Amino acid sequence: MASTRADKFTSVVKQEYFTDFLDNFDSHPVNNSLAKAVNENSVKQSIRNLLLTNIGERLFQPTIGSNILYALFEPNDIVTSENITSFVKSTITQNELRAVLLSVNVYPNPDQSSFDVNIIFSLINSNIPIQMTVILKRVR
Repeated sequence: MASTRADKFTSVVKQEYFTDFLDNFDSHPVNNSLAKAVNENSVKQSIRNLLLTNIGERLFQPTIGSNILYALFEPNDIVTSENITSFVKSTITQNELRAVLLSVNVYPNPDQSSFDVNIIFSLINSNIPIQMTVILKRVR
């Protein structure tokens, strides 16, 4: 198929499969509507929100979230890392249906009393692995 003059000026638009509003409800700089997270960024934002939400914290949705924040007050060792790994796996598989979980690695950081959670997943309509890191740190 031969290309035409119009093909040179036509941009390829990335298809939006998943969209969510941004957490901070920022407005789009051009059209002044609510900005949105698209595709993998939408799923990353959702996973982060699920992990940082305690079970029973959301009104009328008592089963959504995880109890990871309670594990942050346990000793910073391999047992707590394994507990956090199981919390992350169960939270993502039960609540985020757009993601296929590939692996979860939790690394304790004793110097800062935190855990680095490395999550690798793919979208349900793609085989491309997506990596994200969530740093869990207690605030009290």
